Order: sequence, then structure tokens, then C-alpha cells
Amino acid sequence: MKCIPRLDYFNRPHVYTHWWLGLREFGLTRAHNLELGLALVLGFLATALVFLRPRSGPEVAWSLAILGSPPVLLACNRANNDLLIFILLAAVVPCLLDSRRLVRLSATGFIVVAAGLKYFPAVAGLLLLAGPMGEARERRVRLAIGCMALVWVAVDLAPDLAAVGGLAPMARGLITFGAVHLPTALGLGAGETKGLILIVAVAATVFFWRCRWFEGWSPAVAENRERWHFVLGAALLTGCFFTGTSYGYRWVFAVWLAPWVWRVARDAAAPSAVRKLGAITGMLLLFSLWADSLVSAGLGLLAGRMAAETAVAVAEVFFVAEQPLTWALFLCLLAFLTRFVREGLGTLWTRA
Repeated sequence: MKCIPRLDYFNRPHVYTHWWLGLREFGLTRAHNLELGLALVLGFLATALVFLRPRSGPEVAWSLAILGSPPVLLACNRANNDLLIFILLAAVVPCLLDSRRLVRLSATGFIVVAAGLKYFPAVAGLLLLAGPMGEARERRVRLAIGCMALVWVAVDLAPDLAAVGGLAPMARGLITFGAVHLPTALGLGAGETKGLILIVAVAATVFFWRCRWFEGWSPAVAENRERWHFVLGAALLTGCFFTGTSYGYRWVFAVWLAPWVWRVARDAAAPSAVRKLGAITGMLLLFSLWADSLVSAGLGLLAGRMAAETAVAVAEVFFVAEQPLTWALFLCLLAFLTRFVREGLGTLWTRA
């Protein structure tokens, strides 16, 4: 029998991990909703503004288009708990870039805590591959610690995941994303959908692993801050896309994509294919962040002059029609992620 919490106004089931209950150790209760929500929003905005650091007028406009996009504003409006995950994981790259070995190793701790709160941040463990070739031994230690810690988290959260697996709502409609939407729209069943997604994801990864788009290109060490943040954001979003469905709040991690997408598309030292891939990724990202909300706003303006059933039908048609573009965005992100993983694994056993 499903457990319905008595304190939820809408009688919704609890679908988060028991780690959230640790907030009581800090004396936080429902009476602190306003203060906690305000702290999350201000913390997120401060963290995002410190990270973005645009270098020109056009890049300021680009950064505002990402940070001020409707899904990000919606997450702030609700003080969604993904803001806390953003704040926690924002410490990972600065730790990895620190000159002190112990601080670099501590990056794993932030990933573990975030994974314990929301499951999906475990994929951020990919970033533990980051580091110069001379730090191969340290990266091996970091990966070993991270794997053991995440296995422990998985064991600890297994009962939670088993309990909420059938209760978590399926995100669908405007301002949601997930790989399942396209095959479902094509009439495929659940099993066929999962199989198709797996086949496409594996085939795309193999293609990007073997393609020569990135051949001869080594991003400058000075770009590691923006590039590693990009990998962090891309890993989180792509992992969520291929493994389930997500509401628009999760687009807050797109903030980490903004600087490096902007710069790689204009990097004269990068191969033409990489610059084009960066430009296409940027255009698709803007579309994904703004299109649904603009359509929703347009339908809202037509309220009273259009039947509700017609508005719902228009929204559904647009939602289905945009799925190929959403897939294209995440395949672009997968291309950059594959390059990063190949590079990291290729130097994991290299001596200094």
C-alpha cells in the first residue's frame, strides 16, 4: 500500500531519500520554509554569478539568456531542491583545481552528499577523471574512493529507491525533458522504448569515441575551469535525459554549460568540426530553454479566444514536434562527454 504523508497538502507521496530528514539535526522544520527557500535562491544566484564571469557584451547577453531562462526562473520561484544540488556540486571543480592534494581529493565528498540527496548526481563522478596527465596516480585514488563511496550510498539508499520507484511522477508535457518522449510518441511500448534508447546511446557513444572531430585538439589548461564545469553540467543533464524524465527545474545545471559553449564555438585553435558542434549545441540549448515557455505564453495570451481543448492539442503537437531537437542537443552533449571520458581514461595510467 502506498504511504501518503499526512503533512503534504496535496497528499503527494514522499519520493526523496531519507537523507533529507537530516535537516532536522540543524533545527530546520516546516516553519523555516521561507528562510530556507530564500537562502537556496540567493545561494544559487550568487554561485551562478561568481561562476559565469562573461568577458564581453555579447557574452553578457548569452549568459543572461541562460540564467534568466524560464526553467531557471521557475526553479528559483519554487526554491526547488535542485538549487541545493547546484550549490553543493559547485564546489567540485574548485576543489579539483586546488593546489593541495587533500582538497582535490575532497571533491568526491560533495558528489557523494549530492548523490545521497537526489540519486542522479552520482553521474557527476565522471568528473573525477579530470586532471593533468602527471596526476594519473592521484586520479586513480580519487576514482577508487569515489566508487567505494557511491557504492555505499547506493546500498544505503536501496530501500528508499525501492519504495519510491513506483511513486515518482512521470514528467511529461511542456517544460519537461526525457529520451522516452520521442519513442513513446512513435507508439513504442515501454520495453521497446528502453531498448531503443539503450541502442541509440551506445551506438552514439561508440561513434563519438571513434570519430575524428576532436583529433589534434587539446584545450588549454587555462580553460579547465569552464570546461570541467561544462562536463559537470552535461553529465548531469545527459544522465537524466537518457535514464528517465525530468521537470524543467533540472535545467539549472545548464548554467554550467554557458561559458564553455560560448568560447569553444569561437576558439580559433579548435578544429572546424568542434567549433560547429559548439555553435549547434548553443543554438539547441537556447531552443530547449525558451521554446516551451514561449509557446505556453502564446497559448496563455489566446486564452478566451481558443477552446481549452484546442490549446492542449496545440501544446501536445509542439511537444512531440520538438523531441528530435531535444535529442539532437543531448547527442551533442554526449559527443563532448565521450571526448572527455576517452581523454581521461587514456591518461589514467600514464606516468608523470
